[in-house]
Amino acid sequence: MKEFLLILKGDGMNHLSPSELQSIFSDYKVWADSLGEQYLSGQRLEDSGALFVDKKHEIITDGPFLESKEIIAGFFLIQAEDQEEANRIAQSSPHLGLYSIEVRPVAFPKMK
Repeated sequence: MKEFLLILKGDGMNHLSPSELQSIFSDYKVWADSLGEQYLSGQRLEDSGALFVDKKHEIITDGPFLESKEIIAGFFLIQAEDQEEANRIAQSSPHLGLYSIEVRPVAFPKMK
């Protein structure tokens, strides 16, 4: 099995009501549970942070953009046999539509 990072891009849930958010979180739990051991982890990212371009320059922001053209809102780390299977998993995510999802293979998975 290979590891893949599913990167959530966009501001997908910022406009949802509390009940809509609860529905998405419920759908997410069902989806993650259905993946079983293929689901390794996932997190929403906070809207603030820092961006380093070299050792002397740091950009600190309090907004979701971090000087980027796209908002990276969160991620999932999964296991799949290959890129095609990872793509199918991403396409089954309840977050797709709210966010775009970039699927990237991890070059050096953690050692077990």
